[in-house]
Amino acid sequence: MSLAKKMVIILVGSALLLGLVVYLIGAGATAKAAWNAGLPAFLSVGTFLFALMVCQAAAWTILERKTTPRPPYRILLAATIVAMAGNVLMPSAHLGGEPVKIVYARRKTGIPYVKLSGIVLLCKYIEAMSFVLFLVYATGISLREYSRVLFYRYPTLGGGILMLTAGALVLTAVLWMSLACQWAPLTRIVGTLSRLHLWPKRFGHILYGLKGMEEHAFFFYLLTHVAMFGRPALFFYLSAHVSLNAGQLGLLFLICQGLLTVQFMPSAIGTLDGGLLLWASMPGLGISAPQCMAFLLCIRFWDAVVVALGALLAAGTGVAFLQTLGKKGKDAPEARDA
Repeated sequence: MSLAKKMVIILVGSALLLGLVVYLIGAGATAKAAWNAGLPAFLSVGTFLFALMVCQAAAWTILERKTTPRPPYRILLAATIVAMAGNVLMPSAHLGGEPVKIVYARRKTGIPYVKLSGIVLLCKYIEAMSFVLFLVYATGISLREYSRVLFYRYPTLGGGILMLTAGALVLTAVLWMSLACQWAPLTRIVGTLSRLHLWPKRFGHILYGLKGMEEHAFFFYLLTHVAMFGRPALFFYLSAHVSLNAGQLGLLFLICQGLLTVQFMPSAIGTLDGGLLLWASMPGLGISAPQCMAFLLCIRFWDAVVVALGALLAAGTGVAFLQTLGKKGKDAPEARDA
């Protein structure tokens, strides 16, 4: 069976699953909540999503400053949109779109795959550093806000957050070590691997030339996580006049990011729904299940917009969008293009 047919089956299955969740919540109540949410709340979700991609592309542009030829921002923004479309479609913890991002940028700029792959690797590393900061923050404020509820009413969730906290603390230590090393941990690791002949020396040369730019890119990735953190706050304030505090937003951030790592369906249909509905059931939140479902439907609409735009951009350069996603990066980077 071709990949296109498989994707059709997956998308149809996802639509049916989403329909089932809406039916269980109440189709009428969900439709009413979505209508009452209003246009400003609806647009806010799309604005945050595109702001996130704008910041990601800005970080990538900073790290490409020493690349020859230097790719323009508009091309890297388009490649970021294509990658986001891949991440929505492919259940791979935000990594499914990276191969098609590299292929798209290669087609548009002519920069060798080895250079593009090295920069994209550094982008993911810096993004992870920013994510750790928000993970630690979200964990701390969630435990402070919901410690009694989590460990008595939802002990499994509480235990999961404790495990996540332990991992976040380890990653935080690595982050501060990176700061102490003047933002050059990845370049040092690559250099060591290159000397041991365990890493292509071309990558090492590329990454060594990027010292001093990592901190500027980090700022833009920090903005992407601010957008992710604040998106539900603005939506529920505009749609239901509910003001969420930092602890409530932190718990939602933890649940969403944890579930996205085990995403099984496009746009995390099913898993993300269950997590957000669990979050909505927390005491004192003031958000009903239909209102939560309206937020999820809004997310899925804008995800569909990104997928359509990404596929259109990819098709405009002759990139086989689905085929590249299906290969999961096996053909990129290609040594012959180095």
